[in-house]
Amino acid sequence: MRSNYYEDVSTAMWVYLGKIVPLILLTLWFFTCRDWWYHVILIPIAMYIFQLISAVIEDTLVDTKAIYYILPVMMIIVPIVYLIRLKLFDKYVYNIDLQKIDAELAEYERKEKEMLEENK
Repeated sequence: MRSNYYEDVSTAMWVYLGKIVPLILLTLWFFTCRDWWYHVILIPIAMYIFQLISAVIEDTLVDTKAIYYILPVMMIIVPIVYLIRLKLFDKYVYNIDLQKIDAELAEYERKEKEMLEENK
């Protein structure tokens, strides 16, 4: 196999490990982070994934333009992940059952309508 960019295997492995090691560490940090800003970690994770895939497939230097490809993807991923985690935290961490809250609100509205009808 011929490489258009890397001179030898050790250079290619140096580039790949330079992408894989931070990717693993950032992924561990993302899954163990309990702070409210955890979803910001997705941006460098997505950049390292994109750079690693591009380095393997295209065999060229891709680090310079990766942010332009990642931004539209992150505009979709971050809100989705945030909403999923918010729902999970509400249900399992804070024990907030949204269906019970909706039922209580419906009962409150029903009682309010009954009171208004009695006062007429």
